[in-house]
Amino acid sequence: MAGLAGSATPETCLRAGSFVPGADGSGFSLANLPYGVAAAKDGGTRVVVAIGTQALDLHVLAGTGLLDDLKFDPAIWQDSSLNGLLHYSPKDHAALRARLQFLLSRENEETRAPVKAALLEREGLDLLCPLAPGDFVDFYSSYHHAARSMKAIRPDAELHPNWTQMPVGYHSRTGTICASGQDIIRPHGQSFAKGAPRFAPSRALDFEAEIGFVMCGNTRQGTRIAASGFATHVFGLVLLNDWSARDFQGWESTPLGPFLAKSFATQVGAWVVPLAALDLARRRNRSQEEALSYLRHDEAFSYELDMEVALRSAAMRDSGGEAQTIARMDFAEMYWDGAQQLAHLTANGASTRPGDLYGSGTVSGPNEDGCGCLLEATQGRKDVIVLPDGTARGWLQDGDEVIISATAKGADGARLSFGTLTGRVVPAV
Repeated sequence: MAGLAGSATPETCLRAGSFVPGADGSGFSLANLPYGVAAAKDGGTRVVVAIGTQALDLHVLAGTGLLDDLKFDPAIWQDSSLNGLLHYSPKDHAALRARLQFLLSRENEETRAPVKAALLEREGLDLLCPLAPGDFVDFYSSYHHAARSMKAIRPDAELHPNWTQMPVGYHSRTGTICASGQDIIRPHGQSFAKGAPRFAPSRALDFEAEIGFVMCGNTRQGTRIAASGFATHVFGLVLLNDWSARDFQGWESTPLGPFLAKSFATQVGAWVVPLAALDLARRRNRSQEEALSYLRHDEAFSYELDMEVALRSAAMRDSGGEAQTIARMDFAEMYWDGAQQLAHLTANGASTRPGDLYGSGTVSGPNEDGCGCLLEATQGRKDVIVLPDGTARGWLQDGDEVIISATAKGADGARLSFGTLTGRVVPAV
């Protein structure tokens, strides 16, 4: 099958477009091709690639022999996560992407029938959490978020001097990383109220709109990854919501960092968008001049992603109402980029594994409508957000649904979609 694609380069395929109806010009065109994991009818799982309103089942496709000359073990297409795929090199990933672009393009007439047979309607798929990371780190890298959050907690507060010297982050749990669409149970924990500690369900539940970085390959303990090595060690980006209990956080973060306030749920989107799809969204980072040498690089490793957060109450949902957009942000506004975060994450020799995940931290912009969490948007509940059903929000209520989305400029002139990341708050157990 080595000559299958013939002279059809990825550029040729993009110009030709896809034979899949509606794919061209959509958020899921040949220029995107994000990876996910879906439940199969036989009780197993399948690695799938989104194209238009459909998804390509890579297990079925591999069964046709159309991927035989590539280096992938066919068993990985039935994995319950993308970890098997992430063991392979960027060169292998590039070869797979080029093959899929050809097979799904109008350039491919010879084997179009077996490719069509491997397509599934996305609407009917049960999409699962695509990741099973061994480690998860969350950063705190938006200047606007950090400044607003500190002011919301204490008006005279200022950022610590170390914030502009290194990407500040913390480790969290991997066992509570979950899929889009999963209910978020209001957590129990300790907070401090009326002069005494108490143990009860959180009364200050919040979301944090982020982007996750999905790692490929591995490094041994004692090895450092240079910032310039970002594209070798990161496979793609995914939507992320690091749910937060602000009342727990305020009590337990003195003197250490967040613990129960963050570890109860972190949601990731269903679709991992490869870095290769995001070339036109790349931007230079603004913090290079002030950074220490190990955090500097000359690459455009920041990404211009248009992100939105929408909120819908139970009453709005029951009446068929649309969610209300409450925030719009540009990911390129982040102070520290993913390459600097990775360099700092491994600066002490911490090892990495395929499928490891690290979060950008809350994405916020300079404008008032660019707050990536309620802590900022309501100034610590000094203000409220009024929804179309007439109710007000300082913090999230039971039944509230948070919907995060993002798009980027694609090579075919259309916007590339990350899909939506949805979570609904349900009462404490």
